[in-house]
Amino acid sequence: MGEESSAALSEVLPLDSDEGSGFGFRLSESIIHAIDRQIVSSGLRLIMFLPAFAAITYFSSWAFSQSSPLFWQDNIEPNIGIGFSTFTASLSFVVLLGYILAVGFHRYRVSISLATFHQQVEKSNIDHRSVQSLQGYDGLLYQLENSMSHHSKSLFFACCSALMLIAVLWNGTSTEFGQLFLLASSSFLVLSVGQHLPTRSTPFNMVEQTGLLAAYTPPVHPSTLNMVFNDLIKTHMDPLLRSQYDEYTKELEQGFKRGINRHFAHEKFLMTLYRHATGLDRKTLESEMSEILMKKGMEFVFSHEVFTLESWLVLLGLINQRCPAFFRMVDRLKQDLESGREPAMKDLIFEVDMENVVTEKANLFTLFHNLSNKTRTVVFRVQTPNFEPKDLALTYRLEPGEMYWWSNEALPLAAEGNEDVLGKMSGLLKDSTVSWQTLIPTTNGDATVSVRLEETNGELLLGRQINVRVRAEFRQWLRTTGSYVAYLFGGFGLFSSIIFMIIQIFDTAV
Repeated sequence: MGEESSAALSEVLPLDSDEGSGFGFRLSESIIHAIDRQIVSSGLRLIMFLPAFAAITYFSSWAFSQSSPLFWQDNIEPNIGIGFSTFTASLSFVVLLGYILAVGFHRYRVSISLATFHQQVEKSNIDHRSVQSLQGYDGLLYQLENSMSHHSKSLFFACCSALMLIAVLWNGTSTEFGQLFLLASSSFLVLSVGQHLPTRSTPFNMVEQTGLLAAYTPPVHPSTLNMVFNDLIKTHMDPLLRSQYDEYTKELEQGFKRGINRHFAHEKFLMTLYRHATGLDRKTLESEMSEILMKKGMEFVFSHEVFTLESWLVLLGLINQRCPAFFRMVDRLKQDLESGREPAMKDLIFEVDMENVVTEKANLFTLFHNLSNKTRTVVFRVQTPNFEPKDLALTYRLEPGEMYWWSNEALPLAAEGNEDVLGKMSGLLKDSTVSWQTLIPTTNGDATVSVRLEETNGELLLGRQINVRVRAEFRQWLRTTGSYVAYLFGGFGLFSSIIFMIIQIFDTAV
């Protein structure tokens, strides 16, 4: 159903132990999804093009209901024996049948994906990996079932529109009842489109391993990250993928080399994958992975059926889109290490970043790292008139790092050992304290967020002011507004046609 096609990834494993039936079902879903993505909901977008074309034929049928244009009267009507209005009404019926087929096909594809989702959840329960108890499951299930409900209503309204068109052709387009049925038919069509529009913001499928990510909304996150990259990725994973990731990490740890800190290995593994997503070549990727993984670990990573390199690229790309502030902060640290730039404070690294454009919620990321050999306590304060919470003060106890994860000399991006940017960054994220605060906007337009780093006695160490702009995401706003407008005009048109039809019936009876 997705509007923006992602890479074709590994398909969902069949639940049936019979390979033939499992492969048949999986193949059926993948083919249906491919047709839907290329022709129906995306690609040609028949599900949007056909109603738009029908609007033209509806208007033509109404505009020429009393008399046909001259070219039609002189050349065509004598030969086929029908007026231009009747012809366009018939053409509208043909287009509407195509629209019904498109909506029905799309709904069928969604129903298959929803059924597969329930089967995968049941399979996880059988394997003692309870997905239903994970955070975000109820919200995801509601989103999927709500999308299915919208598609069912859209199909129902489209069928009602076709029935009204049959009544138009039965009564004739030039009659009062014919024009009222034409109004009712167009109103039902508008309501059908209005039901479909909201679902385009939350596409999902079960053919791709990352097919649920677009429909999943991560929870509000006011906390301090433990394993930075790991926590960030798990937060944005849908519950089904997260349960598989937990199993993946357990098996991955068995492939780590002896003597390597487990947290450091996890962070370097994910940091290397992120660098691969931003341009690191495959040879360097394998070289960096071999520093933390044994041979069986390397084989496990590069041959896994679910978490393929393509899956990681899609997942990291989605997180980069939703949390650009975190990756900007990481990139600044990377540039400082590459150039050998000294930090602003000799004994403390402090970085903070936030999105430039905020839509639904803002993500404020802050990184603290103690470069000294003594424990240090600092106060981080956030003040803003445009977000909730408006005033926030957090006290952090910063322990010294296991190693000195900084360098005043320029470092290469990747080299043997940990004396490179990837190694330093992985250790820095492991030993640092990273705060992720979700701020909810209260106003639209320009907004400011002031951050202060203080000693416990109130002495200012460092202060910054972040200027952002709060606005609605355009495509989301367009779909939501279009949906409400469709409900308004469709409902008003349907109500008007019913009222005028009742009046016409009473006038005819009298």
